[in-house]
Amino acid sequence: MLKCRGIFWAIAGVWALTSASAAFAQETALPPIVFTPGTGDGTTTVNPVPIRPSFSCAGLPQVQNMFAMSYAQSGPQPTHRLDPTLLNQALASYAKYHCSYGRISGPALIVVVDFAKKSNEPRLYRIDLRTGQGLDDPIRVAHGIGSDPNDDGITDAFGNVQDSLMSSLGPARGGEIYVGINGYSLRLDGLEPSNDAMRARDIVVHSYSPSLMRYFNGELLMMRGGRPGTSEGCFVVEPDKRDWIMQTLV
Repeated sequence: MLKCRGIFWAIAGVWALTSASAAFAQETALPPIVFTPGTGDGTTTVNPVPIRPSFSCAGLPQVQNMFAMSYAQSGPQPTHRLDPTLLNQALASYAKYHCSYGRISGPALIVVVDFAKKSNEPRLYRIDLRTGQGLDDPIRVAHGIGSDPNDDGITDAFGNVQDSLMSSLGPARGGEIYVGINGYSLRLDGLEPSNDAMRARDIVVHSYSPSLMRYFNGELLMMRGGRPGTSEGCFVVEPDKRDWIMQTLV
């Protein structure tokens, strides 16, 4: 069966996602995971400090041509290169949300997640629109347990409903960083009907404590054939990648 692709994309404020499948049960050898609703009460907010580079909307056609030439080059494409269809969707959303109604610039960095890939594969891309850097260097990210009910690492469904524990598809904007039950976390605001409940659902970007048997813990990965644990719909990255992603999106 042909797997349809969906995307979640974000930019120093906006994300994009792609589709895959969902898992509900953890390995029987592992203790059950009890989810705690929400990801923090929001009382402790961390003011973003990085100064992000901007990108001129006038240069977007040139960037699109640059990317097109990269994909058109003869010979095999790099193994982990971002799917060109997803990249084009992300760029179209960038133009819609950053380069319309008289706006002349937006952030230079965007994030695209390809959820058509299995969770044991790198699938989160941070792309620099000025240089094209990042097309071939994705990192791993966990998806929602409600999107992968048979826990095979492939997302089968996506949703935008409270308590569905599903990942959502569509462009989103990075919000504020706060301290929650998973430490530093970044709120997200979905921009379309497919994901506009992200903030209300507490769908955020966060990492985890490496000592916990959750997500990318080494022992857990071995027991699960390389698949990270599933989330409540949040985008969970490895600890050493947390700040790298958050400073891109706030």
